[in-house]
Amino acid sequence: MSSPPGAPTAVDVTRALLSSWLPLPTTTRLTLLSLVACAGASFATWWWLVLQRGNWRAAQLGCLPARAGAPDEVLNRFTGCVNDVRLAQSAVVLCGPLALLALALLWRAAGRRLSLWLWRARPDRPDRPDRPDAPTLRPRLDAVLPEATSPRPVLWVRGRRIGVKARASGSRREPWIVADSHVFSLPDAWVEAMFRHELAHLRLRDVGRVRLASAAWWVLLLACTVPMAVSLILTPRPLGTGLLVRLTVILAIVGVSLCAVLRVREHDADLGADAAADAPPGAMADYISAAHAPSRRARLAAALGLATHPTSARRLEVLQDPARTWGLSWFVCLVTGLAAGLLFTDLALLIAALMPWRTQLAYTLAGLLTGWAVAAVVTVGWWRAVAVAHRDASLRRAATAGGALGLGVLVGSQLSGRAAGNWVQDTGTADGLATSLSLTDAPGTQVAALAVLLMAGGALLALWNTSLARALRAGVRGPGSAPACAGAVVLAGLLTAVPLGSWFYLARLTAAGADTRWGVFDTPWWVTGSAVTVVGALTPQLAARVRTSVAPSRTPVAARRTEVVRRFPGAGASRRLAMLVVAGCLVGAGAGWAAIGGEFSAPVVSRSSGRTATAPPAPRTAGGEDRTVPLGELPDLPPESERTPAMRADRAVVCRALTLEGTAAFADPARRAETAGLLGAVDDPVLRSASRVLLRDPSGPVDRDAVVASVLRCDLFFRYHR
Repeated sequence: MSSPPGAPTAVDVTRALLSSWLPLPTTTRLTLLSLVACAGASFATWWWLVLQRGNWRAAQLGCLPARAGAPDEVLNRFTGCVNDVRLAQSAVVLCGPLALLALALLWRAAGRRLSLWLWRARPDRPDRPDRPDAPTLRPRLDAVLPEATSPRPVLWVRGRRIGVKARASGSRREPWIVADSHVFSLPDAWVEAMFRHELAHLRLRDVGRVRLASAAWWVLLLACTVPMAVSLILTPRPLGTGLLVRLTVILAIVGVSLCAVLRVREHDADLGADAAADAPPGAMADYISAAHAPSRRARLAAALGLATHPTSARRLEVLQDPARTWGLSWFVCLVTGLAAGLLFTDLALLIAALMPWRTQLAYTLAGLLTGWAVAAVVTVGWWRAVAVAHRDASLRRAATAGGALGLGVLVGSQLSGRAAGNWVQDTGTADGLATSLSLTDAPGTQVAALAVLLMAGGALLALWNTSLARALRAGVRGPGSAPACAGAVVLAGLLTAVPLGSWFYLARLTAAGADTRWGVFDTPWWVTGSAVTVVGALTPQLAARVRTSVAPSRTPVAARRTEVVRRFPGAGASRRLAMLVVAGCLVGAGAGWAAIGGEFSAPVVSRSSGRTATAPPAPRTAGGEDRTVPLGELPDLPPESERTPAMRADRAVVCRALTLEGTAAFADPARRAETAGLLGAVDDPVLRSASRVLLRDPSGPVDRDAVVASVLRCDLFFRYHR
């Protein structure tokens, strides 16, 4: 169907898209890979450098006091030492992504030169003294290379084919274009179109980033996954099967995401070549149409999502309608959710280890960082979709994609290596970096409720994003493009910080079998802050004068082209900026109040610790089977008639009673006095100091240091039997 006279052409749309300040789809897709790669690297670092080294046994046991002293001094020195060790462990784990980046950079640098050797490539120069009559491709490249291009790419010719006609490579300072030897026999028009395509890759600067992503995938495979798999196979562990399955699935997700990035970058390069100033009309389409029909192997790879190049039919469709690549499908949102779930699980535990007294605040900070990472993909994606009137910006499709985003977060949290099983039971530690996160054994109703909350929240986030983009008049160019989109990303991260952190905190408590109630979140402050956040998020939609636009799902191609190239007047830019500032202040204030508002209130009840106490391994029978007893049927403390002097002096029995009781042993003054008596009877400086501190004021507020020191001391005993 031909466009009406005066309507923008596909080339006009392409040039408008490429000149936009909004990030291209390739850029946002690469963000997914970085999220998953960082999560995988941090887990592998914790596995090899912390857990496999006995959780730093010598450093942990070195914190035990050699002699008794002033109670407060003993407790402060012991808890401070243990926290310093765990801070060092967290710092080491956080270095995992940095090590991955360094290895990927080395891999990429070595791979550039190694590829030339494997391909038997030689420089293509017209002034070769050994063969003056040899054919050269350099004049064809110079014919499409702008004079102002600097640095000018070096042309190499491969002596061995690898299945593609040409490839952009090299670095930013030394760009290359490597061509197959059979390109000499192609028509000049095809060769020039091919070179325009490769020059577009260099101009869009996606060569180095994609090669870095590919190198990161290989590093995850060879330096993380394979060694861990070999270790688990040679030394079977209770968590081995779950870890192997999860590592395989995560690696497959990274591989499929990488293939998707490679396909998207080809579309961007096609559009860049088609929009070149010296490109004849239809030259790129003619070149793509001349490609051979895909083989059976290529069709199978495309069906499995493993194809690195899109089909010719798909490339031609994008050339006819360039805006179709600016959508945000449900599959991309699902993969984004998977990456967010993997990232948050590791990030929250690390931040909680860095902030041992503020667990809820640590989860909120993890939610903020993860929310910004997710917004860099989905908020930008929906902003682009609204700007070009894409059908993915319609309410129904956006809500479906948002639900897929929430489902992906749930699945990603359970695909994390830390959710492979009950680390507390299988590794014998209550360390914050090794906790129970798997929802496999949780009640089905609670898991279903958590899933519904996430999917509904994702759908609401999608509707809010698309509504905000329309309210602020999202556009490809003008004040409604990149500046407004950046403000929306910041706003979306603030908006999702508390809900995302609270959900993961609830999921952690549910996985640990804890009694989860709304009181965990200091209800008045959490509800008040959440209400202010919602009001702030809706401010732009309520204050902006939203004009009625054509429904994206039914917009014809010609109308979408007009939507892309139109320019918004700058008259309302300051008003829209003011709305974003007001909304950001309200959302930030609400999120902060919900996260830390309770810290500034007068304590109504005593608070024992900011950390969630986890139970040691359940008692086992002589046959080696677990003997599980419901928590409600456990006695509060051993009966008075059974409290013999030997039992009072047995550190294992006292720590077992303390762990089973949890914080309930310190809430009631009478039970607190009994617990302090048990701790004081053990020949241990830390437990005796905790007992003396607790007995100072049995009816007053609970001393947090005494409770935390008792939990940490029993954790070291259960882990190292000292």
